[in-house]
Amino acid sequence: MILTIQIWPYGGRMAILVDEARWPWRDTYWCHLVSDTDLVELHDFARQLGCRRVGFQGDHYDIDIVSREQAIEIGAEAVGSRELVRRLKAAGLRLRPSQFAKWELSSRGPASELPASQRSPELVPFLDQAEGYFALHRKRSDGTASRATVVFGHDPVDLPIESGDAGLFARIDRDGGWAVEVLDPPPTPQE
Repeated sequence: MILTIQIWPYGGRMAILVDEARWPWRDTYWCHLVSDTDLVELHDFARQLGCRRVGFQGDHYDIDIVSREQAIEIGAEAVGSRELVRRLKAAGLRLRPSQFAKWELSSRGPASELPASQRSPELVPFLDQAEGYFALHRKRSDGTASRATVVFGHDPVDLPIESGDAGLFARIDRDGGWAVEVLDPPPTPQE
């Protein structure tokens, strides 16, 4: 079964902002998706676009030019980069890169080689159809640690999309690929 993600117009009470897609990487251009009020609603909006939660960078998500157009279609406000940063600072949400913990790659390989210690119950249903995996970890400034395990593939798969608050996230790429990630422990709303 192939999952179709339905995108609906965003009806939130605050502004989701997106700047110009002008940073080249991986054969496309990228921009920033932010909220000028609330990170919880930013995560909800980003989930509608299929953004991976491990892609959250403390105060923003990086999105490509195609996702930028989708974001605008469902209610994001297009602004210049300076305006985006000004409003992020005014909301008290702007972080310097040194202020948030970055994810680091622990291991990666074929899905069949995913270590037993990282085979969480949430991932087990997808392992037979997964082509590969990667594992990430990060250590926060308060000393706590998090890990993320992501399995991915290209064959059709039935993906859950309503489990984000439990640390399970699903994504379907435009080329038909898919990924399921599990964050342990699940992120708090403001992460």
